[in-house]
Amino acid sequence: MWRNARTLVCGIAVAAVGSGWISLHAAGQQRRAPAAAAESKVPMQVSLNIAAQRYESSVPGKCTHAPVASIYQAVSELWSAEQSEDGRSLHLSFWRPKDASGDMVSLSITSGRSSHRVSTVRGAPLAGSGKVTLQPSGKGGVFTVDAKTPEGAAITGTIKCEVFAPHVAEGG
Repeated sequence: MWRNARTLVCGIAVAAVGSGWISLHAAGQQRRAPAAAAESKVPMQVSLNIAAQRYESSVPGKCTHAPVASIYQAVSELWSAEQSEDGRSLHLSFWRPKDASGDMVSLSITSGRSSHRVSTVRGAPLAGSGKVTLQPSGKGGVFTVDAKTPEGAAITGTIKCEVFAPHVAEGG
C-alpha cells in the first residue's frame, strides 16, 4: 500500500514540475540523497557535430542498460548515457521495443545557452527526427547519432560508454 502511495505522490510531483505547477527553481531546492553505487561514473567519450559546432567531451558519466524496461506500455530494452559538467550536459535514452516496432530515442544536449532536443519516442510528443544505432563493445558500446532537431539543426557523431551499469528504474 505504501509503495502505491509513494508511486502516486512521485507521479503527481513529476506532473506538477513538468506542467509548470511547481517551478524548476523550487523543485531544485529539495535535498538530494547521495548517489548510489549503481550511479557511479564511468569513462565516456562524446564527439558530436551540432549545427556545425563541435561538442567534444571526455568527462566521466553514467551509462546504464536495462534488458527489460517499459515506455508508454511498450516493453523494451533500454540503454542510457548521461554526462554533465560546467554548464554542459548530455542525456540519451535509447529504447529497443521487444515487438521489433523500431528503435526510439530521446536526446538532449545543452552547452552554455544553446540547447538541442530530439525525441522519436512513440506515445510522447515527437521532436525532430533521425536515428541512433548502438554497436556493443566489451561491457560498453558506441552510439552513432544521425538526427535533426525540430529547428533543422543536424546532430551527428558518436557517444562511447566504456561500461553499462544496471539501470535503476525511476521511482524505485
